[in-house]
Amino acid sequence: MPCVNTLGFWTTFATGSHPISVTSGDLNSDTRLDLVIANSGSNNVGVFLGKGDGTFENQIMYAAGTKPDSVITGDFNSDNILDLVTVNSDTNVVSVLLGNGNGTFQAAKTYTTGLNPTSAISGDFNSDNRQDLAVTNNNNNTVSILLGNGDGSFQDQVTYMTGKSAFSVISSDFNNDSQLDLALVNADSNNVGILMGHGNGAFQTQITYSTDMFPVSVVSSDFNNDGKIDLAIVNFFKSSASVLLGDGNGNFQNQTTYSTEKKPVIIRAGNLNNDANVDLAIVNSGSNSISVLLGNGNGSFQTQKIYKTGNNPSSIVLGDFNNDTKLDLVVTNFADNSATVFLNTCP
Repeated sequence: MPCVNTLGFWTTFATGSHPISVTSGDLNSDTRLDLVIANSGSNNVGVFLGKGDGTFENQIMYAAGTKPDSVITGDFNSDNILDLVTVNSDTNVVSVLLGNGNGTFQAAKTYTTGLNPTSAISGDFNSDNRQDLAVTNNNNNTVSILLGNGDGSFQDQVTYMTGKSAFSVISSDFNNDSQLDLALVNADSNNVGILMGHGNGAFQTQITYSTDMFPVSVVSSDFNNDGKIDLAIVNFFKSSASVLLGDGNGNFQNQTTYSTEKKPVIIRAGNLNNDANVDLAIVNSGSNSISVLLGNGNGSFQTQKIYKTGNNPSSIVLGDFNNDTKLDLVVTNFADNSATVFLNTCP
């Protein structure tokens, strides 16, 4: 029988002020997953080096710009060492912090985006084997493409129109042409926009699909095991998750919705109960909880299982933080200035 109650032991540790985004990666080349947390209240990122047992060293902080709202990792200077990018909403820039390979980072360099950038994703959008950036700009309804030079620097942005209030962006190949495409949620338009990539850094005009009210986060994976990429989205004001199954040609079926707790803000996907099916993990900021929706492998999901967090949870990352081959969760708690680690207890 597949494991049902996936999360057990948890622990909480201090962060900077108002942690709003978390990501993971091996930052010091010791094969253990580390954490990076963007602290929007203290204008920095905290780096937590992992011990390999689900616990972390005390944070080391690096200046990241004014109000970093999102942080991602990637190798932006082609040295096989992870670097950081933060999205700074108050100053309309992204900050790039190059990694030294030992868990430390160089001073941030900034690049201009649109107005009120909210999220970023990296990928090779122009097929030159260098990492580029896509950034959503909430206040002028655009997505910025910054092509990477391969040395940690980026070219000036090129923008594409989105719907109203673009919040979250991901990248995947939705039409099986070996080129990266974009999916982004347009909160005030109540839809998700798909921008097909040409493979030269340019993108087509978005095609939209309806969601529930005020979508704020999107994730992609294969939810029905047909080898085609699907989408899952959380809708802030409707307290729901939308699942849109893909046909492999860049088209998506009408949404199927599932209940969450109040005000979901972030959604992530992964196999949490070791049954070969993709599950969903959702952060509910209005109910101080996370929801886990176990996947059935046919594109449908079971009723949510709820786990309590700290106050005003804001972000989540999945990873094997204690080296037992099972996916664990780390959640940032915005109002508590803390993060909580949930270890996976499935056998």
